[in-house]
Amino acid sequence: MTATDNQNDQLIDQAYELFLELAADNLDEATIALFNREFPEHGGLGDCEPEADWEEEIQAEVKPEEWLEVRVGLLNADEELEYLFARMLINRDPESQECHILWQPE
Repeated sequence: MTATDNQNDQLIDQAYELFLELAADNLDEATIALFNREFPEHGGLGDCEPEADWEEEIQAEVKPEEWLEVRVGLLNADEELEYLFARMLINRDPESQECHILWQPE
């Protein structure tokens, strides 16, 4: 495992903890029930380079070396994220607590 992989894993864990902390305030009851029912069996966390729409969302340049996008959702039979509860943009700087969340993105 490389240092980047380890850092990404830590950021994914941090993003998931934040998701759990904020979900009840940002998702409706039916979506929370879906998460609680399906995530243990079909849940997935994925990371990727930030999508281009983040720049418009946060009104700043989003460089992949500075940010990681984390997705929280449900996996289909092919192990691909099929349903998203949230897309999260998290700063790679360990000293930063900056994170942005799009709840139930299209």
